[in-house]
Amino acid sequence: MSRLPGEHLAEAAQRELIEASTGYGEEPRQEDAPNSDNSNNPADIQNEPFDVAKKTMGASADDVNVDVMDEEEDVASGMRPKKDRSRFRIWFEKVVPPGGLIASSFTLGSSTLGAGILGLPAAFNSMGLATALIVLVVVVVLTIFSLWLLARCAAITKVRTYEDVTRALLGKGPDYAAAVFMLGFCVGGAVSYIISIGDLLTPIFDNPNVPAFLRTKPGNRLITSMIWLVFILPLCLPKNIDALRHVSIVGVTMVCFFVVCIVQDCCTHLHRDGWRDDVKPFNTGNSAIEGLGTVMFACLVQINAMEVYFEMARPTPRNMVRNSTVAMSGCGILYVLAGVFGYARFGSTVTSSILLKYQPREAPQFWVAYFGIVIKICVAFALHQLPMRDGLYHFFSWDVYRMPWWKNAVICGFIATVMFIIGLFVPSINIVLGLVGSLCGGFIGFIFPALMIMYAGNWSLAKVGWLEWSATYFLLLTGVIAVVFGTAASVYSVL
Repeated sequence: MSRLPGEHLAEAAQRELIEASTGYGEEPRQEDAPNSDNSNNPADIQNEPFDVAKKTMGASADDVNVDVMDEEEDVASGMRPKKDRSRFRIWFEKVVPPGGLIASSFTLGSSTLGAGILGLPAAFNSMGLATALIVLVVVVVLTIFSLWLLARCAAITKVRTYEDVTRALLGKGPDYAAAVFMLGFCVGGAVSYIISIGDLLTPIFDNPNVPAFLRTKPGNRLITSMIWLVFILPLCLPKNIDALRHVSIVGVTMVCFFVVCIVQDCCTHLHRDGWRDDVKPFNTGNSAIEGLGTVMFACLVQINAMEVYFEMARPTPRNMVRNSTVAMSGCGILYVLAGVFGYARFGSTVTSSILLKYQPREAPQFWVAYFGIVIKICVAFALHQLPMRDGLYHFFSWDVYRMPWWKNAVICGFIATVMFIIGLFVPSINIVLGLVGSLCGGFIGFIFPALMIMYAGNWSLAKVGWLEWSATYFLLLTGVIAVVFGTAASVYSVL
């Protein structure tokens, strides 16, 4: 379902019914649209930059309360399902309604669960067990705080993409920098998912009974290409992120099962052989910093924050905090389990994706786990495609919600093809995770959200209090440290 900026879910459903019956879309009437101030007309957003001092919901910046969470608005009656929908779909949408707590939380969780969790045991090996746990907890908490700041910025500006919010609050120039970093992160994420598929197939084909060609690199790439064509490419074509909510739930569930398999295998090993001597609580030197980028990559969900926020049934900063807390708490628990038990199982021998360390023929439960990881990788690739598309469209001032479906599908298909080809020839996943997570993740997840809320108006120590003031500057400082030291360590490890 396509929703225009500021449009309620029920009104979007009614508009699509009208478009389906007439055969063409019509612009919603001004008197029918919520927040019908002329300054919030979507056309104005495209034609001129947003000025917070003039166009903040019909009020000046000083009148806008950005210090506290917005009060939740009364919700109109939910949309009625179409008559031609199946009973199962109607029932499922009642259980997982579009834009609800479950759908939004699983979408956020699905966008961050992916290749990052596969590289966490290697990150724990680089940083040390205790250091990695501390860093992981801090990054998860800062991610939730960052999502709250982004939701407040989106509520103030009333524009729909990360780049447009950046332009509205920081001006022209930083928005293009945000688009570049967004593209860079999404390219790295998409490439890492293609690498993960190849890593997943390697132990499966490592058997004399498998045809010799499939055990070679070209054979691995052939099967990877087939998986991409059949399962990944179709998921990259929808316009809206909410269209992926059903498969996101399946993907997150399968990642949970994979983590359970890691824990079970580790416990079996510890019971038989005891604790490994090469598991260290702390590490020093360049290796201790290399894992920072992987941890940040694993937790970076801000790339899909705007899409999730505006497709919520009640898009308010309060609801964004609730949904992001549920999503990131669940992801944080999975990250801790995967990192601790994966590192405890393999110790210093795990230096890349943990998929390379298991052999499904020796542990049959990993057949199901590996199949589930394939599903999750497919969803995560598509979720990275959406912000990549938005960043590219921002350079050309295109609006995806007014673009014909076929045109968007052609462009997204081309982007997915380019990412797939690059992913086939990058040798190691940790190279991608470390560099992209530190450089692009530091800007997108930490630096830009802190700067945007500072320039949103009505933000000072006296107005927001010492707690938010300190947390915002700590978020900014953490981003700077990640960009400078994390990027330098990642580049040094490659050289």
